[in-house]
Amino acid sequence: MNKLLVAILLIATSKLSLAHDKGSESKVTYLGNEALLINSGESKVLFDPFFHSHFNTYTLVPDGIRKKIFNKEKPFDAVDAIFVSHAHGDHFSEADTLRYLQENPEVALIAPQQAIEMMQKLSGFSELKNSIKSIDLAFKQKAKSFELKGMTIEAVRIPHAGWPQRADIQNMVYRVALDKATVMHMGDADVDKSHYQAHQNHWDKQSTDVAFPPYWFFYSDEGNQILEDILGIKKSIGVHVPTVTPKGLNDTGKDFFTIPGESRTIKTHAHDSKPKD
Repeated sequence: MNKLLVAILLIATSKLSLAHDKGSESKVTYLGNEALLINSGESKVLFDPFFHSHFNTYTLVPDGIRKKIFNKEKPFDAVDAIFVSHAHGDHFSEADTLRYLQENPEVALIAPQQAIEMMQKLSGFSELKNSIKSIDLAFKQKAKSFELKGMTIEAVRIPHAGWPQRADIQNMVYRVALDKATVMHMGDADVDKSHYQAHQNHWDKQSTDVAFPPYWFFYSDEGNQILEDILGIKKSIGVHVPTVTPKGLNDTGKDFFTIPGESRTIKTHAHDSKPKD
């Protein structure tokens, strides 16, 4: 009897161990353009999930995935927060975001003030019971940092690609320390070292396990230097890739997303400040 009991306990312990290992895995799933689902231990977040404009160039989130998000079907159940990088039609739909929040009052929203203002014009916004963090930062203003649902969230306003012509756009770079991994979503960030060097003390405080820069960072030495040397990113996976893969992107040797539903396991590192030379 004792031997049988020991065997049962060993099996149960093994199953619990496997369940723990599975739950602690960090994974990113690509949804379309810059839309991502990230699972990290007990944390689950969406970046730029709702949009309708593709400008005959970019990948939309397929209807099947959209339905799963709204129906809270796995893996889109138990979402903690939605992040919006900026209020452009290929990243943000105020109507869809409002609808989702109305149906999911437990989900938080983190978005630039420009996106929040668009939502405020819609009927029903004032009745929302969600936690809403409006990010209103000026260019080169100090990063905003706060805690939410066990996550440490940091936002920096980095100019939209095409600077300075698009200087009015509140494009946010988010660095988020989730349960098991630290990730960075960069929106449509511009490639200019000076934008990032202005916040060097901020970047130095925390390394990033994986970042999701727009693919154009991979084409230049300056872009790669920003990712690897200034931001302290361990791995980058490109997003915002057109449906027709740009010439030369494969030749960069960098990883990037193109097919909705594809995923990557996030290799996590110690959450310490990035090493200095």
